[in-house]
Amino acid sequence: MTRDGGNQDGDQALRLRRSLVAFGGCAGFVCIAGAGFRAGLVQLSPSAFGLLFGGWLAIAGVFSLVIRSGRNRHLADPAMTVPQVLWASLGPVVLYPFAPELMQVSHMGLLAIGLFGAFGLGRRRYLLVNILLLVALGIAFVARQMLQADADSGSALLGFSAFALALSCITFVGFELGSVRRTLGARNEDLVHALEKLREMTIRDELTGLHNRRHLMEVLTRQMAEARRDSGHRFALCFVDLDHFKRVNDVFGHGQGDEILKRFADIAREAVREIDYVVRLGGEEFVVVLVGAGEDDGRLVAERIRHQLSSLSVSERIPDFRISASFGVTDYRTGEDIETTLSRADHALYEAKRGGRDRVVVAAADASRAFAGGTSGAGA
Repeated sequence: MTRDGGNQDGDQALRLRRSLVAFGGCAGFVCIAGAGFRAGLVQLSPSAFGLLFGGWLAIAGVFSLVIRSGRNRHLADPAMTVPQVLWASLGPVVLYPFAPELMQVSHMGLLAIGLFGAFGLGRRRYLLVNILLLVALGIAFVARQMLQADADSGSALLGFSAFALALSCITFVGFELGSVRRTLGARNEDLVHALEKLREMTIRDELTGLHNRRHLMEVLTRQMAEARRDSGHRFALCFVDLDHFKRVNDVFGHGQGDEILKRFADIAREAVREIDYVVRLGGEEFVVVLVGAGEDDGRLVAERIRHQLSSLSVSERIPDFRISASFGVTDYRTGEDIETTLSRADHALYEAKRGGRDRVVVAAADASRAFAGGTSGAGA
């Protein structure tokens, strides 16, 4: 799983948890309203109560199902915070005019919903949602007065005023929570970037910017595991050693030698795909890992690098001086351990150098030499 993939899965899990909490809150509200109904405090028929609050709760659960299915990912707001908040507010608003003695239950339900919105909305949308909650309760208040002409309008108005004040305070708290959330989010992104940069430093060669030996073993372990899971997965290895590189340092100095190593790294990077890896083992020794490729692909890539390297000018002072490299190519064969694959590529490189250098050799099937930190004959 990629880092981005992991982050997306984590965000989706958080959305699902929040949605389930919201659904649990709605279910708890229905239980309280049901207790009030059994006590005769809700002025609705059993069928009307069941239809209203059963349907309300069922649709509240649909949000969780949508998030669980992943169909929310393409939405502008994958958390669906606004529709969840607005839908959840319908229960307390509907209960309000039909249960005068449960006024506090409606108030507390709407306040909890208002606070819930602080965790997923920006300031402007959060303020708008809370204004809508206040307007909705205001409409319910008017409906209550119309349905119950003998209701105590004074106490109801005081209750509504207390709700408006509490909602204003919760809105302010929500603004502060949102500010903290955004600050923590920004710091978390900075931390992720810093950790990513640190990881890059640990897996990259400082001079060439290529991956280093440590990362090579991680890559090969992953590729081998993938090949064992999927018999159709292939990968090829190409060992590279620059020929007579000591002569470059002796003739032109180590500064020019470092420049040649960096230019070789550029050539190798250009010769492979983004999904492939170019690794510096150390000194003038390199490894190319070709993902989803076989020996023939490895040979073609090696020849491409060899030809481009042959045209590289080392110094204007000695324009005819050229750099060459020897290549050993093999691919991973199902069932073998990674050391066997490395040994076969190492043996092919040894054969290339023994055969006169500046050539590509594809490993024989029965080649077997120990890979112990470098290529056979490296630097010769």
